[in-house]
Amino acid sequence: MAMNPQSGSMLDQMVGFSRALHRAGVEVNSGNLIDMCHSLGHISLENRMDFYAAARATLVSRYDDLETFDGVFNSFWGMPLEQLEMDVPQEVDDADLMDMLEEGGEDPDSAQQEDDAAEGEGDSDEPGWSPDEMLIKKDLAAMSDKEIEQARKVIAEIVNIIANRRSRRRIPENRGPEIDFRRTWRKNAAMGPDGVELAKRRKRIKKTKLMVLCDVSGSMDCYSRFLIQFIYAIKREIPDVEVGVFSTRMTVISRLLKTKSVEESLSEVADEVHDWAGGTDIGSCIRDFNDVFARDMLRSKTVMMIVSDGWDRGDTGLMRQEMERLRRRVHKLMWLNPLLGSPGYQPLCLGMKTALPYLDYFMAAHNLESLIELAKTLRSVWR
Repeated sequence: MAMNPQSGSMLDQMVGFSRALHRAGVEVNSGNLIDMCHSLGHISLENRMDFYAAARATLVSRYDDLETFDGVFNSFWGMPLEQLEMDVPQEVDDADLMDMLEEGGEDPDSAQQEDDAAEGEGDSDEPGWSPDEMLIKKDLAAMSDKEIEQARKVIAEIVNIIANRRSRRRIPENRGPEIDFRRTWRKNAAMGPDGVELAKRRKRIKKTKLMVLCDVSGSMDCYSRFLIQFIYAIKREIPDVEVGVFSTRMTVISRLLKTKSVEESLSEVADEVHDWAGGTDIGSCIRDFNDVFARDMLRSKTVMMIVSDGWDRGDTGLMRQEMERLRRRVHKLMWLNPLLGSPGYQPLCLGMKTALPYLDYFMAAHNLESLIELAKTLRSVWR
């Protein structure tokens, strides 16, 4: 089926539809979208009821949302489906699909459909520039309490991107517990009805572990409290994550991030970490980590992420030595610096200059947009 350039790709349409559902109060995440997009290969788009049933089965998880879903569906897909020329890829890898979901924009028509379907949305003087887009570009340190609450929802989606990438990937295995229907169809296409050979698959085992060390010194205080919330969300979705915080000493807080709410976790962390918002001695803290924690927490496939502005009052020689030790122990070494997002920033402070030669990735961490870029990078590291 040829794609109508004015209507956008099927993925563009589905992204717009999911956003309309979200604005109407239906909880839809990227995992639901992936399931929906995969289901399109098994139905006829000319059959409106099949499309409706597939969308409802994959995008609605609560009974109370069914009525809302029906209203948004009828509003968004107002014209007959056969009039929408939509391109459905025959084969899309989950990883490729995640990239397309993040990059897939909306054309003016689909954006207008979304706005019409959403409740409480007025006409905009700037189509395509929503409050959410403004929010993701806003500096974390400048967010109000209300914006921080909104940002938590965005963080949940960012983390879901990472978590889905890890859990959905499958690899062929003759004795795997799952039937790989695509490979089964391919293998038996020429066999006819006389014989069927099942192809199996299993979940890809992730040997990579994420270790996060977050600077909570005074110069990082306006960012670290928010970034700890981001790390908390990652820990909740991906258990195989260890977390430490440092200022003048290293404190591992992984167990404190297992409580019921982020507020409880932050409260316990504040009680446990006595040097929060104090000075900074990065070299000594990394030495403590290397000496005390590294053997039990690191392995050859570990991705190490250090979150710090690089301002350091300690011995640069010691820091250089300990960064070299740390780099030899891990698969990849990442450094997130909130100051990197500032116009004209140059890593001129001694701590940051000392660390740079040992880094595989040097990235900003000053707004939600930078955290989205981090999620993409983590997915590429976890291939």
